[in-house]
Order: sequence, then structure tokens, then C-alpha cells
Amino acid sequence: MIFPMLLSAIDSRGVVDIITVIDCTPQSDNWVGQMLIVYDGKVEGQLEPVVIDKILGIVQTTGWTKPVTISVEDQQGNTYRIFWDRVVKKRCAIVFGGGHISQPLVQMLTAIDFEVTVIDDRPEFANSTRFPGAHQVICNNFQLAMNNLTIDSGTAVIIVTRGHRYDLDCLRATMSRNARYLGMIGSKKRIKEIIELVKAEGGPADIERQLYAPIGLDIKAATPAEIALSIASEVVAVFRGGSGRPLSGHKEAF
Repeated sequence: MIFPMLLSAIDSRGVVDIITVIDCTPQSDNWVGQMLIVYDGKVEGQLEPVVIDKILGIVQTTGWTKPVTISVEDQQGNTYRIFWDRVVKKRCAIVFGGGHISQPLVQMLTAIDFEVTVIDDRPEFANSTRFPGAHQVICNNFQLAMNNLTIDSGTAVIIVTRGHRYDLDCLRATMSRNARYLGMIGSKKRIKEIIELVKAEGGPADIERQLYAPIGLDIKAATPAEIALSIASEVVAVFRGGSGRPLSGHKEAF
């Protein structure tokens, strides 16, 4: 189970701690070579529980950025020499449109550690001065800009262009690309029309299930920053498996 979990964790664009026993005193073949994978609060692998607790305690309280070796002891005085490494693969977001909603949205996504790409075909809206936190800003035709982009299960695609025609172009280009999140701005009436059109063109039969539209969580957002907050919150909920419900409604958890 170790390596399937490791691959799954990396594919999910999370932070993965990889811990390997490289020596044990007294010498024990039972433990040397054993691995632990720590991801999203879960631990996969077998070691003495007290050793696992000590390792996690050390890892969680240090600011290591490079691989290190450490030593820990169990209750019987056995010493375990551990090699620690961390794999970090950032989640990605592609924002189509550089308008008034995109500015606060990119700031929020960057703050929660997304690697953000912004695309717009207008130089005054697609520049690094407007989006200083973005990983890259592309000024190009929306469809042409897609040619060199990777979209996978670690990617959020957010369509907030300046017009329905451009929104539709971006949806056509991304709806079959296996994004973790695919969201598009628009009224319920307009979204329904677009879905019907896409289906008539031979698009995915389950496009309603794939597409988060109208985009964002219902927080009665009114300003561009509030709309951006509703979108960012929905993206996090999809990546983390959250319900989007108020935590105060989960009384049974207390």
C-alpha cells in the first residue's frame, strides 16, 4: 500500500513526508528498510507506535527544507536511524480572464499555495504588474494559450472571461481535460443554454456533473472580492472534499 498511496498523494498535489529506516540498533532486519508515508494527516506503513509518534513529533515541529537523517529511540532503548524527505507538488489553477474578479481571486489562490496561471488576450489585463503573485501570465488568444498548458487532476480551471463567447470557447477547450475543478461564471439561465449547446455539439453527456456553474459557493457575494472569495472557497472544498456547509451546523461532531 505504500507506493499506491505515495502516487495518489503526489497526484493530489499535496505535501508528502517520506520516512525510511536506514539503520536500527540492535540490528534488526524487521525494521531496516521500512518506510512511512505521511499525507494529509494519514500515516501508511509499519513501525513501533512510539517510534512513529516520536518521528511525527519531530517532523511537525521543524522547518526542514532538505532531506535529513535523525535518530529516535523506542521504549526498550532500541535506536532507529531515519532518513526523512518531503515531496511537494503544488496544486495548480488556470484562470481564464484577467478582469476585476480575477485580481482578488489570484491573490487568494496564491495565498493558499496554488500555482496560478492567468490568461487574457488583452495586454492591459494580462501582465505581471496586474498579477504579481501569479506563476505565469499569458497574453494570447484563449484557445491558442491552451496548447502549452497541462491540465490534470491537480488543476482547477476557472473561467471568468469578459463575455459569454469567450467563456464558451474556454469551456470547449477544457471540458475533456480531466481537471479536478472546472468552474464557469454566468447566470443560471445562461449556463443552462451553454450546457444545451455543448451537448448538441457532442460534448460530454455528464457535463452538468463536471461543471461548477454558476461558479462559487452561495455566500450572497456582491463585490468582486466577495465573488472571488466564493470561488476560492469552492475550489478548496472540491480539492479537500469539504461540504461547504457552516461548521456550526456540524453539531454532531462535538
